[in-house]
Amino acid sequence: MTTIDSLRVGHYRIPAEAAHEDATQSFDALELIIVEIDAGGVTGVGFTYTIGEGGAAIREFVSETLSPLLVGNSAAPRDAREHLRAGVTFVGREGISELAIAAIDIALWDTLGKQLDAPLYELLGGSRDPIPAYDTDGGWIHLDRETLVKNANEASDSGFAGVKMKVGSCLATDEARVRAVHDTLSPETDLLIDGNCSYDIPTARRFANRINDLDIGWFEEPLEKGDYGAYEDLRAAVSVPIAAGENYYNPTQFKQAIASNAIDILQPDVCRIGGITPWMIVADLGDVWGLPVSPHYIEPIHVHLAAASPAVSRIEHHSTVLDRVLVDPLEPIEGMYVPPTDPGHGVEFASLDAFHVGGEDFG
Repeated sequence: MTTIDSLRVGHYRIPAEAAHEDATQSFDALELIIVEIDAGGVTGVGFTYTIGEGGAAIREFVSETLSPLLVGNSAAPRDAREHLRAGVTFVGREGISELAIAAIDIALWDTLGKQLDAPLYELLGGSRDPIPAYDTDGGWIHLDRETLVKNANEASDSGFAGVKMKVGSCLATDEARVRAVHDTLSPETDLLIDGNCSYDIPTARRFANRINDLDIGWFEEPLEKGDYGAYEDLRAAVSVPIAAGENYYNPTQFKQAIASNAIDILQPDVCRIGGITPWMIVADLGDVWGLPVSPHYIEPIHVHLAAASPAVSRIEHHSTVLDRVLVDPLEPIEGMYVPPTDPGHGVEFASLDAFHVGGEDFG
Protein backbone atom coordinates (compact mmCIF):
# COMPACT_ATOMS: atom_id res chain seq x y z
CA MET A 1 0.00 0.00 0.00
CA THR A 2 1.40 3.40 -0.99
CA THR A 3 1.47 5.81 1.93
CA ILE A 4 1.67 9.59 2.10
CA ASP A 5 5.17 10.82 2.94
CA SER A 6 4.58 14.56 3.21
CA LEU A 7 2.17 17.38 2.41
CA ARG A 8 2.68 21.07 1.68
CA VAL A 9 0.07 23.81 1.22
CA GLY A 10 0.29 27.31 -0.26
CA HIS A 11 -2.19 30.16 -0.52
CA TYR A 12 -2.48 32.65 -3.41
CA ARG A 13 -4.77 35.54 -4.33
CA ILE A 14 -5.07 36.20 -8.08
CA PRO A 15 -6.91 39.42 -8.98
CA ALA A 16 -9.28 39.53 -11.91
CA GLU A 17 -8.57 42.04 -14.65
CA ALA A 18 -11.99 43.53 -13.89
CA ALA A 19 -14.65 42.74 -11.31
CA HIS A 20 -17.43 40.38 -12.42
CA GLU A 21 -20.88 40.81 -10.91
CA ASP A 22 -23.92 38.61 -10.52
CA ALA A 23 -27.14 39.31 -8.64
CA THR A 24 -25.67 38.65 -5.18
CA GLN A 25 -21.91 39.28 -5.26
CA SER A 26 -18.93 40.81 -7.02
CA PHE A 27 -16.01 38.59 -8.02
CA ASP A 28 -12.73 40.54 -8.16
CA ALA A 29 -10.18 37.90 -7.13
CA LEU A 30 -9.64 34.16 -7.00
CA GLU A 31 -8.13 32.73 -3.82
CA LEU A 32 -6.28 29.55 -4.69
CA ILE A 33 -5.12 26.97 -2.12
CA ILE A 34 -2.60 24.55 -3.63
CA VAL A 35 -1.57 21.25 -2.05
CA GLU A 36 1.43 19.10 -2.97
CA ILE A 37 1.57 15.52 -1.70
CA ASP A 38 4.57 13.19 -1.90
CA ALA A 39 3.68 9.50 -2.09
CA GLY A 40 5.21 6.49 -3.81
CA GLY A 41 8.08 8.49 -5.24
CA VAL A 42 5.93 11.07 -7.06
CA THR A 43 4.39 14.43 -6.21
CA GLY A 44 0.70 15.03 -6.80
CA VAL A 45 -0.81 18.50 -7.07
CA GLY A 46 -4.27 19.46 -5.89
CA PHE A 47 -6.07 22.72 -5.38
CA THR A 48 -9.26 24.35 -4.24
CA TYR A 49 -10.55 27.93 -4.38
CA THR A 50 -12.73 30.69 -3.02
CA ILE A 51 -13.84 33.90 -4.69
CA GLY A 52 -12.75 36.91 -2.70
CA GLU A 53 -12.17 35.74 0.87
CA GLY A 54 -11.73 32.70 3.11
CA GLY A 55 -8.62 31.13 1.66
CA ALA A 56 -6.61 31.51 4.85
CA ALA A 57 -9.14 29.43 6.79
CA ILE A 58 -8.93 26.64 4.23
CA ARG A 59 -5.13 26.75 4.25
CA GLU A 60 -5.00 26.45 8.02
CA PHE A 61 -7.53 23.63 8.02
CA VAL A 62 -5.34 21.68 5.60
CA SER A 63 -2.07 22.28 7.43
CA GLU A 64 -3.24 22.12 11.05
CA THR A 65 -6.12 19.62 10.96
CA LEU A 66 -5.92 17.43 7.86
CA SER A 67 -2.19 17.03 7.29
CA PRO A 68 -1.53 15.26 10.64
CA LEU A 69 -4.31 12.78 9.78
CA LEU A 70 -2.75 11.99 6.40
CA VAL A 71 1.02 11.60 6.70
CA GLY A 72 1.95 7.94 7.05
CA ASN A 73 -1.48 6.71 6.01
CA SER A 74 -2.90 5.36 2.74
CA ALA A 75 -2.53 7.45 -0.41
CA ALA A 76 -5.53 5.73 -2.05
CA PRO A 77 -7.97 8.60 -2.72
CA ARG A 78 -11.09 6.89 -1.40
CA ASP A 79 -9.32 5.54 1.70
CA ALA A 80 -7.86 8.96 2.46
CA ARG A 81 -11.18 10.73 2.00
CA GLU A 82 -13.02 8.41 4.36
CA HIS A 83 -10.20 8.69 6.91
CA LEU A 84 -10.29 12.49 6.77
CA ARG A 85 -14.06 12.79 6.99
CA ALA A 86 -14.13 10.41 9.95
CA GLY A 87 -11.48 12.53 11.64
CA VAL A 88 -13.36 15.81 11.27
CA THR A 89 -16.95 14.65 11.78
CA PHE A 90 -17.73 17.33 14.36
CA VAL A 91 -16.63 20.21 12.10
CA GLY A 92 -17.00 18.60 8.69
CA ARG A 93 -19.39 17.69 5.88
CA GLU A 94 -19.83 21.21 4.44
CA GLY A 95 -17.99 24.41 3.64
CA ILE A 96 -14.36 24.84 4.65
CA SER A 97 -13.78 21.18 5.47
CA GLU A 98 -14.98 19.93 2.07
CA LEU A 99 -13.11 22.65 0.18
CA ALA A 100 -9.96 21.60 2.02
CA ILE A 101 -10.49 17.87 1.51
CA ALA A 102 -11.06 18.54 -2.20
CA ALA A 103 -7.51 19.84 -2.65
CA ILE A 104 -6.15 16.68 -1.04
CA ASP A 105 -8.41 14.34 -2.99
CA ILE A 106 -7.43 15.99 -6.29
CA ALA A 107 -3.75 15.74 -5.34
CA LEU A 108 -4.07 12.04 -4.53
CA TRP A 109 -5.77 11.26 -7.85
CA ASP A 110 -2.97 13.19 -9.56
CA THR A 111 -0.44 11.11 -7.61
CA LEU A 112 -2.11 7.89 -8.70
CA GLY A 113 -2.14 8.96 -12.33
CA LYS A 114 1.55 9.79 -12.22
CA GLN A 115 2.37 6.48 -10.54
CA LEU A 116 0.49 4.57 -13.25
CA ASP A 117 1.54 6.92 -16.09
CA ALA A 118 -2.12 7.44 -17.03
CA PRO A 119 -4.26 10.56 -17.47
CA LEU A 120 -7.07 11.04 -15.00
CA TYR A 121 -9.85 10.31 -17.48
CA GLU A 122 -8.33 6.86 -18.16
CA LEU A 123 -8.10 6.10 -14.42
CA LEU A 124 -11.82 6.82 -14.23
CA GLY A 125 -12.68 4.67 -17.25
CA GLY A 126 -13.19 7.45 -19.77
CA SER A 127 -12.08 8.08 -23.33
CA ARG A 128 -10.56 11.16 -24.95
CA ASP A 129 -13.62 12.44 -26.78
CA PRO A 130 -14.37 16.17 -27.20
CA ILE A 131 -16.73 17.58 -24.55
CA PRO A 132 -19.23 20.32 -25.51
CA ALA A 133 -18.95 23.54 -23.51
CA TYR A 134 -21.08 26.58 -22.81
CA ASP A 135 -19.76 30.08 -22.17
CA THR A 136 -20.41 32.04 -18.97
CA ASP A 137 -17.71 34.68 -19.18
CA GLY A 138 -19.70 36.97 -21.47
CA GLY A 139 -22.93 37.04 -19.46
CA TRP A 140 -22.23 38.92 -16.21
CA ILE A 141 -25.00 41.10 -14.82
CA HIS A 142 -22.98 44.33 -14.88
CA LEU A 143 -22.62 44.16 -18.67
CA ASP A 144 -25.00 46.28 -20.74
CA ARG A 145 -27.44 44.75 -23.19
CA GLU A 146 -25.34 45.53 -26.27
CA THR A 147 -22.28 43.86 -24.75
CA LEU A 148 -24.29 40.80 -23.75
CA VAL A 149 -25.55 40.41 -27.30
CA LYS A 150 -22.06 40.90 -28.76
CA ASN A 151 -20.54 38.35 -26.38
CA ALA A 152 -23.31 35.83 -27.04
CA ASN A 153 -22.82 36.10 -30.78
CA GLU A 154 -19.08 35.63 -30.46
CA ALA A 155 -19.55 32.55 -28.27
CA SER A 156 -22.08 31.10 -30.70
CA ASP A 157 -19.79 31.76 -33.67
CA SER A 158 -16.95 30.05 -31.77
CA GLY A 159 -18.97 26.85 -31.57
CA PHE A 160 -20.09 26.87 -27.92
CA ALA A 161 -23.16 24.71 -27.31
CA GLY A 162 -24.70 27.42 -25.14
CA VAL A 163 -24.24 30.77 -23.45
CA LYS A 164 -25.21 31.64 -19.90
CA MET A 165 -26.24 35.05 -18.64
CA LYS A 166 -26.93 36.35 -15.16
CA VAL A 167 -30.35 37.59 -14.06
CA GLY A 168 -31.73 38.91 -10.78
CA SER A 169 -31.94 42.70 -11.09
CA CYS A 170 -35.61 43.52 -11.76
CA LEU A 171 -38.13 41.55 -13.76
CA ALA A 172 -38.58 44.01 -16.62
CA THR A 173 -34.85 44.58 -17.04
CA ASP A 174 -34.07 40.88 -16.82
CA GLU A 175 -36.76 40.05 -19.37
CA ALA A 176 -35.52 42.66 -21.86
CA ARG A 177 -31.94 41.46 -21.56
CA VAL A 178 -32.88 37.79 -21.91
CA ARG A 179 -35.02 38.48 -24.97
CA ALA A 180 -32.26 40.52 -26.59
CA VAL A 181 -29.74 37.71 -26.21
CA HIS A 182 -32.24 34.97 -27.11
CA ASP A 183 -33.27 36.68 -30.33
CA THR A 184 -29.69 36.97 -31.56
CA LEU A 185 -28.64 33.36 -31.01
CA SER A 186 -28.77 30.64 -33.62
CA PRO A 187 -31.14 27.72 -32.91
CA GLU A 188 -28.08 25.51 -32.30
CA THR A 189 -26.96 27.59 -29.30
CA ASP A 190 -28.83 27.20 -26.00
CA LEU A 191 -29.52 30.19 -23.79
CA LEU A 192 -29.09 29.44 -20.08
CA ILE A 193 -29.99 31.87 -17.27
CA ASP A 194 -28.55 32.02 -13.75
CA GLY A 195 -30.31 33.70 -10.83
CA ASN A 196 -27.50 33.16 -8.30
CA CYS A 197 -30.01 32.45 -5.50
CA SER A 198 -31.52 35.94 -5.72
CA TYR A 199 -35.27 35.22 -6.08
CA ASP A 200 -38.05 34.08 -3.78
CA ILE A 201 -40.57 31.55 -5.10
CA PRO A 202 -43.26 34.00 -6.31
CA THR A 203 -40.73 36.25 -8.07
CA ALA A 204 -38.95 33.32 -9.70
CA ARG A 205 -42.31 31.96 -10.89
CA ARG A 206 -43.33 35.34 -12.27
CA PHE A 207 -40.06 35.74 -14.13
CA ALA A 208 -40.18 32.22 -15.57
CA ASN A 209 -43.72 32.84 -16.79
CA ARG A 210 -42.73 36.17 -18.39
CA ILE A 211 -40.24 34.36 -20.63
CA ASN A 212 -42.27 31.17 -21.01
CA ASP A 213 -42.50 31.65 -24.78
CA LEU A 214 -38.71 31.41 -25.12
CA ASP A 215 -36.75 28.18 -25.35
CA ILE A 216 -34.49 28.50 -22.29
CA GLY A 217 -32.10 25.62 -21.61
CA TRP A 218 -32.23 25.99 -17.84
CA PHE A 219 -32.95 28.40 -14.99
CA GLU A 220 -30.00 28.02 -12.63
CA GLU A 221 -30.16 28.51 -8.85
CA PRO A 222 -33.07 30.93 -8.75
CA LEU A 223 -33.74 30.31 -5.03
CA GLU A 224 -31.93 30.18 -1.70
CA LYS A 225 -29.18 27.59 -1.44
CA GLY A 226 -30.25 24.21 -0.11
CA ASP A 227 -34.00 24.90 0.19
CA TYR A 228 -35.12 21.70 -1.56
CA GLY A 229 -38.79 22.22 -0.73
CA ALA A 230 -38.79 25.66 -2.35
CA TYR A 231 -37.11 24.26 -5.44
CA GLU A 232 -39.68 21.46 -5.59
CA ASP A 233 -42.52 23.99 -5.45
CA LEU A 234 -40.97 26.14 -8.17
CA ARG A 235 -40.12 23.21 -10.43
CA ALA A 236 -43.73 22.01 -10.27
CA ALA A 237 -45.01 25.46 -11.28
CA VAL A 238 -42.81 26.34 -14.26
CA SER A 239 -41.84 24.66 -17.51
CA VAL A 240 -38.20 25.75 -17.75
CA PRO A 241 -35.74 23.13 -16.41
CA ILE A 242 -34.22 23.96 -13.03
CA ALA A 243 -30.45 23.57 -12.48
CA ALA A 244 -28.57 23.65 -9.17
CA GLY A 245 -25.69 22.08 -7.29
CA GLU A 246 -22.65 24.33 -7.37
CA ASN A 247 -23.39 25.19 -3.73
CA TYR A 248 -23.92 21.58 -2.60
CA TYR A 249 -21.10 20.21 -0.46
CA ASN A 250 -21.64 16.45 -0.52
CA PRO A 251 -23.45 13.74 -2.52
CA THR A 252 -26.15 13.45 0.17
CA GLN A 253 -27.39 16.93 -0.67
CA PHE A 254 -27.75 15.91 -4.31
CA LYS A 255 -29.62 12.78 -3.20
CA GLN A 256 -31.99 14.96 -1.18
CA ALA A 257 -32.58 17.31 -4.11
CA ILE A 258 -33.27 14.40 -6.46
CA ALA A 259 -35.59 12.68 -3.96
CA SER A 260 -37.47 15.98 -3.53
CA ASN A 261 -37.96 16.38 -7.30
CA ALA A 262 -36.22 19.71 -6.85
CA ILE A 263 -33.90 19.94 -9.87
CA ASP A 264 -33.53 18.81 -13.47
CA ILE A 265 -29.80 19.38 -14.02
CA LEU A 266 -27.07 18.53 -11.49
CA GLN A 267 -24.15 20.97 -11.24
CA PRO A 268 -21.45 19.61 -8.91
CA ASP A 269 -18.27 21.66 -8.40
CA VAL A 270 -15.26 19.39 -7.84
CA CYS A 271 -13.76 21.73 -5.24
CA ARG A 272 -16.91 22.53 -3.27
CA ILE A 273 -18.15 18.96 -3.12
CA GLY A 274 -14.91 17.61 -1.68
CA GLY A 275 -12.96 16.40 -4.70
CA ILE A 276 -13.02 13.92 -7.54
CA THR A 277 -14.15 10.96 -5.43
CA PRO A 278 -17.54 12.43 -4.36
CA TRP A 279 -17.97 14.21 -7.70
CA MET A 280 -18.05 10.83 -9.45
CA ILE A 281 -20.72 9.63 -7.02
CA VAL A 282 -22.93 12.55 -8.08
CA ALA A 283 -22.28 11.82 -11.76
CA ASP A 284 -23.39 8.24 -11.16
CA LEU A 285 -26.55 9.54 -9.46
CA GLY A 286 -27.31 11.59 -12.55
CA ASP A 287 -26.74 8.58 -14.77
CA VAL A 288 -29.02 6.35 -12.69
CA TRP A 289 -31.82 8.94 -12.43
CA GLY A 290 -31.56 10.11 -16.02
CA LEU A 291 -30.62 13.65 -15.02
CA PRO A 292 -28.00 15.59 -16.98
CA VAL A 293 -24.83 16.63 -15.16
CA SER A 294 -23.14 19.91 -16.05
CA PRO A 295 -20.29 20.79 -13.68
CA HIS A 296 -19.56 24.26 -12.35
CA TYR A 297 -16.24 25.99 -13.23
CA ILE A 298 -12.75 24.30 -12.92
CA GLU A 299 -12.53 23.16 -16.54
CA PRO A 300 -9.02 21.57 -16.22
CA ILE A 301 -10.38 18.93 -13.83
CA HIS A 302 -13.95 18.70 -15.06
CA VAL A 303 -12.85 17.87 -18.61
CA HIS A 304 -11.42 14.58 -17.29
CA LEU A 305 -14.50 13.82 -15.20
CA ALA A 306 -16.84 14.62 -18.07
CA ALA A 307 -14.89 12.27 -20.33
CA ALA A 308 -15.56 9.48 -17.82
CA SER A 309 -19.21 10.33 -17.07
CA PRO A 310 -21.97 9.52 -19.55
CA ALA A 311 -24.43 11.80 -17.75
CA VAL A 312 -22.40 14.96 -18.47
CA SER A 313 -24.08 17.06 -21.14
CA ARG A 314 -21.57 19.92 -21.26
CA ILE A 315 -19.02 21.73 -19.12
CA GLU A 316 -18.64 25.41 -18.30
CA HIS A 317 -16.22 27.92 -19.76
CA HIS A 318 -15.99 30.39 -16.89
CA SER A 319 -13.81 33.31 -15.85
CA THR A 320 -10.23 32.93 -17.05
CA VAL A 321 -8.57 34.16 -13.82
CA LEU A 322 -7.31 30.63 -13.11
CA ASP A 323 -5.64 30.53 -16.54
CA ARG A 324 -3.25 33.31 -15.47
CA VAL A 325 -1.28 30.90 -13.26
CA LEU A 326 -1.39 27.75 -15.40
CA VAL A 327 1.53 26.58 -17.51
CA ASP A 328 -0.76 25.28 -20.25
CA PRO A 329 -4.33 26.60 -19.87
CA LEU A 330 -7.03 24.39 -21.30
CA GLU A 331 -8.41 26.10 -24.41
CA PRO A 332 -11.75 25.30 -26.05
CA ILE A 333 -11.52 24.32 -29.71
CA GLU A 334 -14.66 25.19 -31.68
CA GLY A 335 -16.58 25.24 -28.41
CA MET A 336 -15.29 21.84 -27.28
CA TYR A 337 -12.81 20.72 -24.64
CA VAL A 338 -10.48 17.74 -24.98
CA PRO A 339 -8.71 16.32 -21.90
CA PRO A 340 -4.89 16.42 -21.90
CA THR A 341 -2.90 13.20 -22.11
CA ASP A 342 -0.38 14.02 -19.35
CA PRO A 343 -0.27 11.58 -16.43
CA GLY A 344 -2.67 12.64 -13.70
CA HIS A 345 -4.85 15.69 -14.31
CA GLY A 346 -2.14 17.62 -16.16
CA VAL A 347 -2.60 20.89 -14.23
CA GLU A 348 0.72 22.65 -13.63
CA PHE A 349 1.05 26.05 -11.97
CA ALA A 350 3.49 28.84 -12.82
CA SER A 351 4.04 32.58 -12.19
CA LEU A 352 2.65 32.30 -8.67
CA ASP A 353 5.23 34.41 -6.81
CA ALA A 354 3.45 37.74 -7.20
CA PHE A 355 0.23 36.34 -5.76
CA HIS A 356 1.55 34.51 -2.68
CA VAL A 357 -0.41 35.15 0.54
CA GLY A 358 0.71 32.45 2.98
CA GLY A 359 1.99 28.93 3.53
CA GLU A 360 4.46 27.41 1.07
CA ASP A 361 5.35 29.37 -2.04
CA PHE A 362 5.46 27.02 -5.02
CA GLY A 363 6.83 29.79 -7.26
